[in-house]
Amino acid sequence: MSPLGGTGRQAEGGQASEASRGSDQDQISEGGTTPQQAEADPPRTHYVRSVPPRGDTSIFKRVASVGVVADPIADLRSETGSLISVYAQRPSPGGFAALLTDLLRPIREQAEAMDRPVAKAIRFDADRIHSLVPGFEVDPAPGYAIFVSDLDDLLVVESLTFPVADVAMVGPRPYLRPMRAAPRPLRSGVLVADRALARVFTAFGGRVEETGPPFEAESVKPNFGGFAGYEEHVVRGRAVETAQRIWKEASQHLLELHQDQPFDYLVVGAQGETVDDVARSLHPYLARLQRVVFQGNPGGLSLTHLRAQLDGFDEEVRAERDAALAGRVCDIAWSGGNAVLGLRGTLEAANIHAVDTLVVAGHFARDGVACDQCSYLGREGETCPVCESLLFHTDDVVASTMEVVIAGGGRVRQIRVASPLDGEGVGALTRFPVPV
Repeated sequence: MSPLGGTGRQAEGGQASEASRGSDQDQISEGGTTPQQAEADPPRTHYVRSVPPRGDTSIFKRVASVGVVADPIADLRSETGSLISVYAQRPSPGGFAALLTDLLRPIREQAEAMDRPVAKAIRFDADRIHSLVPGFEVDPAPGYAIFVSDLDDLLVVESLTFPVADVAMVGPRPYLRPMRAAPRPLRSGVLVADRALARVFTAFGGRVEETGPPFEAESVKPNFGGFAGYEEHVVRGRAVETAQRIWKEASQHLLELHQDQPFDYLVVGAQGETVDDVARSLHPYLARLQRVVFQGNPGGLSLTHLRAQLDGFDEEVRAERDAALAGRVCDIAWSGGNAVLGLRGTLEAANIHAVDTLVVAGHFARDGVACDQCSYLGREGETCPVCESLLFHTDDVVASTMEVVIAGGGRVRQIRVASPLDGEGVGALTRFPVPV
């Protein structure tokens, strides 16, 4: 396989926060979704085994927006090594044809060195990908993943809901790293309150919803006169109690939402020191969640403004978790614990199915070899030392490692922050000691 093209866009970070350290499970959970989240927003994969005629774009009409849908596609194979994988992020209007031409040009050049039937099929597949351009131009999806092999009677198109790097590969297996590296959507619970009003929201994958009517305090009379001073004192005392009551009620509502579909983190918004008072009213279960706070007024808060803030908070939470995970891998490896650093040690750990969590620093990639029969990974060689099958070359053996780890029940995380792992490129938490 040969990677082509540039790098993907990354969302910018958000506003300053006050976050408590999440659990280890929270910090390494980016690679998957909870069962509740999967049920709420199920991904859909569309397989088309009968390739439509050249120029027919009707396949595109059968493709729906999806999340991370790599696992069903991972089983695709091409014995002739002619499976083309293309990821294309939406360019400026009218730009898909030029983008795909640039991405597929090296694929066409590679095909010239292959057997004639394979080369002919790859050129046909490149033309087939171009035939999808009219549909891509009119659909609003931010990007697409295409997997095609005419020799295997295979064409799969996915509309992606997340930004990806523009890249094209050809080989016996689908190239899935852009999907594996995509951060999963985070689910957050939001409580915005003052002393008279509390509003509760949930957010997931860019969608923000208010979960019900606001929790409101009783009105306090604005003026008291004559002998009503004592009554004023009593009523204002009740105002404090009422504020605490509505915060507790809102917190209880948040807890019920969390028990139904767990939050990845919590957001608390209020004015001035009130934010601390509101945070202290949280149920102990909620108080243990990673938390972000901001200055906000429930009365004038719009969903548009809140959504923009939550996008930044999502990035901030991911960055904190990425840094914590990278630091954990390095600390454990340096202390002689169950972790490895560097590509050589990571490949050895993957080959014996020892990897629990694979962590990759950004777009780190190196060439190597892989076995299509037993999934052995290495840096060089022609024959598999395990099953004696022929090895195939890949320009991104890190991507192959991701697939081996996931197939073995492990997790993968491609981090996007500077960390001590940058010098090694890749590392892993292991299930047992791995001699390196």
